[in-house]
Amino acid sequence: MERVTKNVYAATDIRGCNPGYVVTSDGVVIIDTPQLPTKVVKMREETLKKGQIRFLINTEHHIDHIFGNFFFAGLCPVAAHENILKEFGTVSAGTPYSYSVEVVKKDDPEGMALMPPEKDFHLNPPTILFSHRMTLRLGDQVFELIHTPGHTRGQIAVYIPKEKVVFVGDTIFCECQTWFHAADPDAWLWSLDFLRTLDVDYIVPGHGPICNKDYIPKQSAFIREWITAVAVGIAKGWSMEECVQRISFLDRYPVDIGQESAGPMIQQRAVERIYNFLQGKGERYR
Repeated sequence: MERVTKNVYAATDIRGCNPGYVVTSDGVVIIDTPQLPTKVVKMREETLKKGQIRFLINTEHHIDHIFGNFFFAGLCPVAAHENILKEFGTVSAGTPYSYSVEVVKKDDPEGMALMPPEKDFHLNPPTILFSHRMTLRLGDQVFELIHTPGHTRGQIAVYIPKEKVVFVGDTIFCECQTWFHAADPDAWLWSLDFLRTLDVDYIVPGHGPICNKDYIPKQSAFIREWITAVAVGIAKGWSMEECVQRISFLDRYPVDIGQESAGPMIQQRAVERIYNFLQGKGERYR
């Protein structure tokens, strides 16, 4: 894992989200978990060498952030926003297990030997919940868990003031395609404005390389460009299907590691979500 500060580590070069951990004087806190079994087992072994694992925090409910929770079952409690629990592990097709098997077969074939039988698999959901903001204190570190809705309804940021680091989950896709398939764009823009108020030197995004607050306006601008493109299509009288055919930002950013073939689907889902949102049909998170 990449060392972000003296006590903060993150992985930004694997398929799925950017998981990480923070070392304190009284153990380790995990933030999100890898989607690939070989990566999550390696992360577990690495963190256990740093100390007892005391908490696992999930920044959202999507499977690429929470599948690896299984491999930490029994080691520590899991903390998350209450809305993350309500939607924990939902996938667009099949079950979390069947979906993950297909991912592991493709991107981590050695990991199939680490997969439990489906009857023994469980998602290890959060048991420590909050609605707006929660503070965890462990050893010499403070963790501020803050609701930052937008990409998902239960999205959170994990702010570690002493390290001047914030894990923002998928509120930021740094230098890669942004996924809108469950988004409230207005709430997302509000959350990005909030992140600018934090005293941080490092932002660990949900996908892409580690960045700083200079990237926040770029993410906001990209969201606004998407909204504008779809709004212009609606103003021209285009149907949703016509907007899907005519609007794409695949030339702007690459798709994140291991999901390159999903580019057209990402564009379609973005258009559909934003189209419905602008027509007053999308769910609002604030």
